[in-house]
Amino acid sequence: MHRHGAVFEDLAVEVMAELPTGEARREVLELIDAARTDPRAWPDVRDVGSTEEIREAFGRRCWIQFMPHAGAIEVREIGWAG
Repeated sequence: MHRHGAVFEDLAVEVMAELPTGEARREVLELIDAARTDPRAWPDVRDVGSTEEIREAFGRRCWIQFMPHAGAIEVREIGWAG
């Protein structure tokens, strides 16, 4: 799945499909846009020795795990606590 400079892994696509429409999806998409706009503003959570840059971004009721790629991000996981 591709959206606004973001590529979604299968797990992230499944979570997006299960989110309630409206506010939940809007909050997740806003967080994805914020992460895409400034990916290095979010903490790097990669394991020691890993060569993949993995970051996490947190919203009010959601979080994402992503990898930055030259002006885009790859969304690996989405979490929703709402």
